[in-house]
Amino acid sequence: MRKGRKVNWPKVFLFGFLVVLVSLPLYHCGGRFRTFPSQGEVDGTWNLVLTKDSVTVRSPQLFITQTERYGDFSGTSSDRATLTGAFDVNTVTITLNNADGSITTLNNGEFSNDGGTMSGTYTSTGADGFGTWIATKPFTPPSFSVTPQSATLSCSAGQSQTFTVAGGSPANYSVVATQNGDLVTLLTTTLTANGQFTATANTTCTGANGAQVILTVSDAVTSTPVTVTISSP
Repeated sequence: MRKGRKVNWPKVFLFGFLVVLVSLPLYHCGGRFRTFPSQGEVDGTWNLVLTKDSVTVRSPQLFITQTERYGDFSGTSSDRATLTGAFDVNTVTITLNNADGSITTLNNGEFSNDGGTMSGTYTSTGADGFGTWIATKPFTPPSFSVTPQSATLSCSAGQSQTFTVAGGSPANYSVVATQNGDLVTLLTTTLTANGQFTATANTTCTGANGAQVILTVSDAVTSTPVTVTISSP
């Protein structure tokens, strides 16, 4: 009678571990788990460009309504087309029912890592023919504000005012005096750290009563003026 073979459990465990390890990249590449923030979300406005033989043949805006990430969607275009769309894992297909009765199909739409661009190939039953397409979401600068927006400082007393910057890109905050900068001293050492800077009236500005110092505060994308009025009683 043949004896049962002894199972080498360490080898079985190692083999199973290697199978799982090798499978992970394939699983992530083929499924929805290979995603980034905003991928699968197409709700909103997109700028579409159709290119045929290196020439732009159409460039409308798409106004898309989507209720669920990776869900089917619909909408309209700025050139009076209606649209429907659906996802197939990580790619998207959009069908444009054009105002002239033709149909343009945007195929194989792949997303950029940040989800702000999708692109692929297209075919059309109309004059657009076939070629490539790309759609991008218009960039919206983040909110950016400075509080207060103005101040009055007495140069005879060397008064100071601390301003607080919020929103935008804090790492890119900057402030410069673009008018009458010799009337104040700016302290910006905590500007990028906590969004604050201080303007101090110079005591040598006596006689500049009513003069305005214009400070330009920026985050490299958006800028806003701040007015400091000098008084010298």
